[in-house]
Amino acid sequence: MPRKSAKIKKIENICNSIEATGVAVILLMAFALQVVLNELPCPLCLLQRIGFFMIAFGFLMNLRFGLHPSHYAMVILGCVYTSLVALRQIALHVVPGTGSYGSPVFGLHLYTWSFIVSVVILVVTTFLMSVDRQYLVPIKKKNNMHLVINSLFIILVLLLIINIISVFYECGLSQCPDNPTRY
Repeated sequence: MPRKSAKIKKIENICNSIEATGVAVILLMAFALQVVLNELPCPLCLLQRIGFFMIAFGFLMNLRFGLHPSHYAMVILGCVYTSLVALRQIALHVVPGTGSYGSPVFGLHLYTWSFIVSVVILVVTTFLMSVDRQYLVPIKKKNNMHLVINSLFIILVLLLIINIISVFYECGLSQCPDNPTRY
């Protein structure tokens, strides 16, 4: 079976690390807006966060267990899910006079950014997935990415736990309010 070079593997790991880090930054920013500006997430916002966690963990699985189409499929599924939920939220607020939810960031609301980012990740991941050379058997070489991978994993798991706790404080064991105003 053909083998790929260590340089190609390093580039692939860097791409997956950048994408996982980017999604982690998005989730951190959303949580910071929630805590600092007291912008509580609505139910659709919480569903978008779930999609972003799916995307991030798909990239982390690529970093930890090697590049596999099934990991990219998890990323693509997360992107489609996130973009559809964000599109639903955009549709709720597109009619003039219906208002919006949350403060705009660079002129767009977070749900609009969520749609744009998930579609961009979807397109980039589709191109990444189509590079056939990444599925070749790698040349065995020591991987120096363990610290980055483990750090990203810990950050995302902590973010997930903190989000679960904040959702519990916001919603309790019942349905989340459509327009939350307090915990």
